[in-house]
Amino acid sequence: MTNLRPMAAIAIVTARALLGRRRTILMLLLAGAPILLGLLIRLSGRGARPANLEPTLEGLLVSTILPLIALVFGTAALGSELDDGTAVHILTKPIPRWVIVVPKLAVAGGLTAAMLIVSTVLAGVLLGGTASHEIAITIAFAVAIAIGSFVYVAIFLALGVATSRGLVIGLGYALLWEGLLAGALPGTQLLSVREYVRGIISTLAPPGTLTSVVGAQGFVAALVAVVVITALASYRLAVYEVRASE
Repeated sequence: MTNLRPMAAIAIVTARALLGRRRTILMLLLAGAPILLGLLIRLSGRGARPANLEPTLEGLLVSTILPLIALVFGTAALGSELDDGTAVHILTKPIPRWVIVVPKLAVAGGLTAAMLIVSTVLAGVLLGGTASHEIAITIAFAVAIAIGSFVYVAIFLALGVATSRGLVIGLGYALLWEGLLAGALPGTQLLSVREYVRGIISTLAPPGTLTSVVGAQGFVAALVAVVVITALASYRLAVYEVRASE
């Protein structure tokens, strides 16, 4: 109970910092790309094409936009404060480090999920229509992407704590590991957030929508990943040395 007040204060400060930056406008534009694509297809006169719904949502949202938005919010939630020295007033307070990490993860992950849920639902309706089958697919994607948002943000927040080059390293991780290697190599599926998301989609969506080796294990793997990575980020923050110049 004694930790709730500082957690709430940290969450409010984090939300103001993330929403008060120009980066948020850019992220909104990025999240709006699938909606724009859906509008263009609608305006082209060809109507909705449900057969293209799954590959479009997966290729555009799951594989590209989700990790990029999570990368920006995740590294900025705490890494920016550590880099410019403004986190010193929090680090000098006698509170557990998880009290700092958890609200920042909640805010950054929540913002990422909120943007992408809206984008997924609107793009799904525009691309696939409002038939029950397509709506079920859209909802499955929205839920999976929301869960994936928190896993990605946890990873990138931890990178922001561990190194001042979290944004660059995180971009390399998203492009190389998640984009090219994970899932392509045997046994790597349980180490890939993208595969967790695919597994959740395959579990929630109508049969035959999407195949995944991970399957329902994606729920458990995502939860374990968030808990473990949050613990590691909290430990790294606990041993973080505040420089005299800060």
